[in-house]
Amino acid sequence: MDHDAAWKRLFGLPILIENLLKGFVNSVAERLDFSTLRQQPANSVDADSRQRRGDAAWRMDYDDGSGRSLVLLVEFQSTVDMSMAARMNGYAEAARDRLRRQRETDMDGEVRVLPMVLYSGDRPWNAWGGVAEVGVTAGGEAWLPLRGAYLLLDANRRAREDLPRDNLVSAVFELNAAENPTEMADRMRAMPRGLHGDALRATIDWIRAVFPKKFPQSDAAGVIASLEREFPDIAKEEGTMMALAKRALEWEEEYGRQGFEKGLKQGLERGREQGLEQGQAQGFEKGLAAERELLRRLATRKFGAAAGDALVRHLADISDPDRLAGIGERIVDCGTGAELIERLDADRDGADAH
Repeated sequence: MDHDAAWKRLFGLPILIENLLKGFVNSVAERLDFSTLRQQPANSVDADSRQRRGDAAWRMDYDDGSGRSLVLLVEFQSTVDMSMAARMNGYAEAARDRLRRQRETDMDGEVRVLPMVLYSGDRPWNAWGGVAEVGVTAGGEAWLPLRGAYLLLDANRRAREDLPRDNLVSAVFELNAAENPTEMADRMRAMPRGLHGDALRATIDWIRAVFPKKFPQSDAAGVIASLEREFPDIAKEEGTMMALAKRALEWEEEYGRQGFEKGLKQGLERGREQGLEQGQAQGFEKGLAAERELLRRLATRKFGAAAGDALVRHLADISDPDRLAGIGERIVDCGTGAELIERLDADRDGADAH
């Protein structure tokens, strides 16, 4: 999984979005009902029939019974994009057009959108339109001081003293900004505990993408060994950052220094070769079955058991090795299990149409 995809997967979780808004846009968040938080399609078609491919979109209602809601659009950047203001404006307009066409506007006919860019790059962000704060109207609605502006959150340059405490997004920002292994270890100790299920898997993906790029593997291993000696009981807990980092290193070693995506691609190639060999020696269908099983295991490992099980129905009637290889590429490219299944459904519909 590449850098931006790892951020996208991490913030594909409701708990991260809730922490994001409560920690960094609290004046608006305190008026929202997070029990209504629901994910929206990130891709939309605007009024000119242009496809807009965003990263993440969420919607939640205000808690005052007014029938208002807020659509949060989040883009994840590891490099500076000088056209970001135009991009975000396009995403916002496409989201408004989609909700109007579907007759899903607020009770007053409006669509309220808050565009946000989460930046994790090395050099300072200097593209026009990024603002550090969001204003709030008397009615509690978010507003930006410049037309076409977007809220910019810089994961590397937000001062630690300005970060909200006991907040998962703050912890992610602090880890991302660590400048040496010792600092990384200190910030791991402060990471909120209690990560389970999808949050645990997404955090593992994020660490796996970011951790090896920041420090040499030998330094990372030394940090983890030090933490295990200092906190022997915590080292065994599944939800701690120590356990996550240790697992990330184990996966890094298993799949090679270049990261999990290279390992996935290599695994697909090896599995395909093994499947074809089995097909020649034991019959073509057995070879295909081996390749299908490899894809299921890879999807399960990357996205969880539910995604692996859902993938089985896509694989059952495929006998073309090239199509199976294409599904392997989808596993590599997608950031979430839901995105994987959505893309495979679209691929299948396109194939049926032809």
